[in-house]
Amino acid sequence: MRTLHLFCLLAVVFHWSAARAALIIASKGKSEYRIVIPADALPSEKYAAEELKTYLQKITGATLPVVTDATPGGKTEILLGNVGHLKASKRKVDFAALGEEGFVIRTEGSRLLIAGGRPRGTLYGVYTLLEEHLGVRWFTPEVEGVPQTNRLVLPRLDVSFSPKLLCRDVFWTEMMRNADFAARHRLNGQHYRLTEKHGGAYAVFFPFVHSFDSLIPKDLFKDHPEYFPWIDGKRVDGYVQRCLSNPEVVQLAKKNVRQWIKEHPEATIISVSQNDTGKWCQCEKCKALDDAEGSPAASMIKFVNTVAEDIEQDYPRLLIETLAYQYTRKPPKSIQPRANVIVRLCSIECCFAHSLAGCPSGENRRFRDDIVAWQPVAKRLYVWDYTPNFAHYVMPFPNFNVLQPNVQFFADHNVQGLFEQGNYNGGISADLGALRAYLLAKLVWDPKTDLQRHQREFIKAYYGKAAPKITEYLELVQQQVKDTSVHAHIFDPPRAKYLNAEFATAADKLLAEAEAMAESDAVRQRVQLARLPVWYVQIANDRVKDQARTDLVKRFLGIARAAGMTQVSEGMVLKDWAAKMGQP
Repeated sequence: MRTLHLFCLLAVVFHWSAARAALIIASKGKSEYRIVIPADALPSEKYAAEELKTYLQKITGATLPVVTDATPGGKTEILLGNVGHLKASKRKVDFAALGEEGFVIRTEGSRLLIAGGRPRGTLYGVYTLLEEHLGVRWFTPEVEGVPQTNRLVLPRLDVSFSPKLLCRDVFWTEMMRNADFAARHRLNGQHYRLTEKHGGAYAVFFPFVHSFDSLIPKDLFKDHPEYFPWIDGKRVDGYVQRCLSNPEVVQLAKKNVRQWIKEHPEATIISVSQNDTGKWCQCEKCKALDDAEGSPAASMIKFVNTVAEDIEQDYPRLLIETLAYQYTRKPPKSIQPRANVIVRLCSIECCFAHSLAGCPSGENRRFRDDIVAWQPVAKRLYVWDYTPNFAHYVMPFPNFNVLQPNVQFFADHNVQGLFEQGNYNGGISADLGALRAYLLAKLVWDPKTDLQRHQREFIKAYYGKAAPKITEYLELVQQQVKDTSVHAHIFDPPRAKYLNAEFATAADKLLAEAEAMAESDAVRQRVQLARLPVWYVQIANDRVKDQARTDLVKRFLGIARAAGMTQVSEGMVLKDWAAKMGQP
């Protein structure tokens, strides 16, 4: 597999000394090339042609026609997908080896070939050409970068790429507002409303997660308390787990899973996963198994395996997913998940100021031990990762320096699917959410990408003349956790050590300077949004008093509302925070 390299615009349009060494795609607004797709092209392959045509026109002014391979072949063609014209090629494309999303990009004579697996490979190949070789950027749904030239010269290419992570989900609102935008970042989770033109989603869950209340409804407690967990000498109802050793619970789970499959034929993954709580069963049978196997994951995996075994013959392509989360995170000693079971490991307890692999904290050490233990036994290992402060979305969270090492850590441990949970609520994120979402999208596609380059490009494009001060601010945030004894967790309070008064004062000074440098109303609003986290900390810590506090709260609310921010935390909407602050 060859590494993808970004060529800056100057390299793209460089006039090579030997004309035969490059393809002149367009010159002075005209092109001899046409785009060729299969006669039986999928919607995603037709859309790939549309996207390529659109952006080549934006770059060069030339409009390339799109035809099918039912037309006779020519010398100057851009071939998309498994077109008939490939039969004359000396090098065959092994489409089976490309899977659903792998692709090749190569030049053959005066032709350019972009061919990928179905349904998404060819589309992803087009996006990779546009981004990595022609300099196109999609920063947000509203902000893109498209270089322009009157002479587009493409160097010889021979690229092959297949993504390491099969299921890629960046659960930030900034990535979920526009399906076309998500597809351009080659995200393939179910939350983007991807359609056939995008090649659909890699995985469709039902239910999504924490499914026990749906699987074994809690209103059954009245007649069947034995279905529910035994805790402290009695059966307990409410938001709890279930008694997984009860044979009637097992049979009901099998029945309900089969019913879900019938009602949701679009689903590719069925969630049989614990509720978002502790309160697991400690009856004699459940506890005996868990104690013998060294983890409550034992009764969970045995239960999930039984359900998975029940459907695997009738639905061989369907998978069952469960969580290795909090009390079930440590794997059992000998019970292994079946081949059609996904185990999704969750990093909720970890420190995110320092990398999962390198942080000396006990939380990260235990997580490392658990992922190493799951790796050889879980044939399908996914991860649920966390990237903002959920208790205070609107607060600086110093995790930018760990985004890449953490994604690489997952990829190195054979993780196949990665869910990066962020601020998923409606509205704009204040704590540099657009930047976080952009960087995470780059990482889940290619964990080895040049992330610093992506960060520089985004900040320059998004913040304009204020970019240098935003960069200084970001560096200041990260300096607060340079000491490995200062940790950051996803429910830290505003009084966290890394949010001290000295930091807040310096940060607000930098951001005030950035706001003064903004060259347009749009950029100014983005910088103002970046200031809100610092003000939030000052307000929450009572560092401003009396009328100054009231004025700051009012300014905070004015900017937040104008930008479209709706949440200050996972559990509090902006209007409720305003009321708490004594404002309408």
